[in-house]
Amino acid sequence: MHRWSIVLFAALVAGCGGRSAADYQRDARAALDAGDSTKAIKVAEEGLAQDAVKQDAAGAWRLEQIRVDALASSGKAADVKRELDRLAVAYPKQVTASMYRSLADKVKAAGDVAGAVDILTAGDQRFPAEHASFVEAIGGLQRAAPLDPAQVERLKKLGYL
Repeated sequence: MHRWSIVLFAALVAGCGGRSAADYQRDARAALDAGDSTKAIKVAEEGLAQDAVKQDAAGAWRLEQIRVDALASSGKAADVKRELDRLAVAYPKQVTASMYRSLADKVKAAGDVAGAVDILTAGDQRFPAEHASFVEAIGGLQRAAPLDPAQVERLKKLGYL
């Protein structure tokens, strides 16, 4: 009888357990590290939709980070900016000025310099105490890659150039 209890318990755990936030995180991170941003986004979104992950705030945050990193690596600046706005409300202590700068670097590396500037200006608006670091980052973008005239004019109007 005791033997059947153990077997039944193991079957229940295996059947009801499902994947944890850590499982989704591992798979999403592996995809991102392999350069498959699309898969990383898909796995992260799949994990974030699970009730078990929703109950694990730290695990959900890690999946959110992977997801936004994958969006940035894909050069999807508008999506990154929108997600940063949402995450800053949901996770105000975790979304930092350095996160904006880091994501802007990834967007720039993906070839979207104008999008990187948009992320930096959004970060500057959210973190005015970090203004000097955002101005420096925008200046670095301008030196690294020529901005289109409209972007230069916009930055001048905003006081960055």
